[in-house]
Amino acid sequence: MNIENRKLANLEPKAFFRYFEDLTRIPRPSGKEEKVVEYLMDFAKENGLYAEKDEFNNVLIKKPASKGYEDHDSIILQAHIDMVCEKNPGVEHDFDKDPIDITVEDGKVIAKETTLGADDGVGVAFAMAILADKDIKHPAIEFLATSDEERGMTGIENFDFSKLTGSKVINIDSDDEGLVVVGCAGGPVIRVKLPLSYKKADNKNTYKVKVAGLAGGHSGEDIHRGRANSNKLMVRVLMEALDIETFELADIVGGDKYNAIPRNTEAYVNIAAEDEEKLREIAAKYEKIFRNEYRVSDSGIYIEVEKIDTIEEVLDKESTMRVLDFINFADTGIIRMDMDYPDTVETSISLGVIRFEGDKTRIEIMTRSSMESQFELLADKVFRLTELLGGEYEVMSNCPPWEYVVDSDLRTTYEEVWEEMTGEKPKMMILHAGLEPSEFAKHIDRKLDMISMGPDIRLLHAPGEYFVIDSAKKVYESVIKLLERL
Repeated sequence: MNIENRKLANLEPKAFFRYFEDLTRIPRPSGKEEKVVEYLMDFAKENGLYAEKDEFNNVLIKKPASKGYEDHDSIILQAHIDMVCEKNPGVEHDFDKDPIDITVEDGKVIAKETTLGADDGVGVAFAMAILADKDIKHPAIEFLATSDEERGMTGIENFDFSKLTGSKVINIDSDDEGLVVVGCAGGPVIRVKLPLSYKKADNKNTYKVKVAGLAGGHSGEDIHRGRANSNKLMVRVLMEALDIETFELADIVGGDKYNAIPRNTEAYVNIAAEDEEKLREIAAKYEKIFRNEYRVSDSGIYIEVEKIDTIEEVLDKESTMRVLDFINFADTGIIRMDMDYPDTVETSISLGVIRFEGDKTRIEIMTRSSMESQFELLADKVFRLTELLGGEYEVMSNCPPWEYVVDSDLRTTYEEVWEEMTGEKPKMMILHAGLEPSEFAKHIDRKLDMISMGPDIRLLHAPGEYFVIDSAKKVYESVIKLLERL
C-alpha cells in the first residue's frame, strides 16, 4: 500500500510498522473485514506465498520452512483482523471508511480520539513482517488471520481446522510485554429481551439524565481494575428518582458493545415541572457518591440533567419496574478470584448494552470464567432472573475456555528466549478474557502446545488506545528468536 507522508516510517522494525500503518488506513470493523481480507490476499501474492480465504473472511497464508528447518513441525501464527470501533463524544469519524488518525508521542503510537486497532493490528503486522522476511530462520509457518473476533469469535468458530497441520500455536493477541498467556476464560454472551408497554405521558417535561466520564475498557482484561459500569450507576440514580411521585421513564440508552465496560448511559424521564429541582438534587447527590466510590478508577465521572423536547410516550409502571429491577439485580463485575493464581480474576460478568427497541428492551451481557461450572452458574442466574421478570433470552455465542497445560515445550522455550534477552523470566497467567486458542483446543483433536503474547498495549477498546514502540520491537524480536529454536 502506497501511503504518502507515513508517520511510522522511521520506526524499527520497519516492516512491522509499515504493515501496522497500512492497517490503520483500512476499515476493519467486526463483520466488515472485506477490505483487509483483500489487502492480505494481495500481500501474499506480492510475496509469493500461498493464501486462501473462506466465506467467513478468515485468511490462511502459508510460508515454507527455511533451509535446514524442513523436517521441523509447522508453526501456527494467529491474530485477528477486526477491531473494536469506539470514539469520543462529538468526534466525527466513520469507521466504515475513515483512516485512523495516529500520532507518535512519548514513545508510543496512539489514536487520541478513537480506538487505535492495536488489538489486534499489532498481531497481524507482526505476522506479516515475519512472512515477508526472507532472512529469518523458521519452520514452516501457517498464519491464520481470523475475522469477527471482537463480537464473539465467529470467524474462527467457522474456520476449517483440517487445513492446519501444526501443533504449536503462537497467538499474538496479548497486551503486556513479558507476560505469556497460558490459558483463558470462556463463557456465553447472553441477549435478554424484556417486554415493554407504553402509555401517554402524564407529565410533559422531559429530561435527559446522563452518566458519563467513565474510563470504560475491555470487560475482561480491564475488569480487575474495578472500573465503574455506567449502566449500573444509572440504575442507582433512577431507583431513587422513583421516589419523585411524577417520575415516568421513557428510554434508556447504555453502552455500545457487550464486550466493553460501558462508559456512558443516558436515561430519558418525564416529571412535573415543580419536581425538576428534586431530580437535579438526586443527580448531584449521586455524582458526589460515585466520584468518591470510584475516585481512583473513574475520577472523571459526572452526571448531567438537561431539559429536552417532550417525549409523549413513557413506560407504564409495570414495565418501568421490570427494566429497573433487572438492571439493579443483575450481577456486574468481579465474582470470584482464581484459587491457584490469587491475583487473577477467575469469574466475572458485564452488563454491556441496554436499548429500548419497540416493545422490547434489549440487554446484552457477557459472562467469563476459566471454570466452566462458574460461567454456567452465572448464565443460569441471568436466565432465571429473565424468566422471573417475564422476559426471554438467547445465547448469542459461547466461547470455550482454554485450559492450562502443565508440560509445555513451547512455553519453556519462550521462557529461555525471554530470559536471555532481558535477564528475567516472563510471567505466566490465565487471561480473564476469551482468546482464540480456545477454539483450536475445541476443534483440533491432536495434542496442542499454545501460548499468547504481545507488547504493551493500553486502553484497549477505548479512545486513546496506544502501544509502546520499544515494547513492540522487543516482543517482535523475541518471536523471531523463538521461531529459530522451534
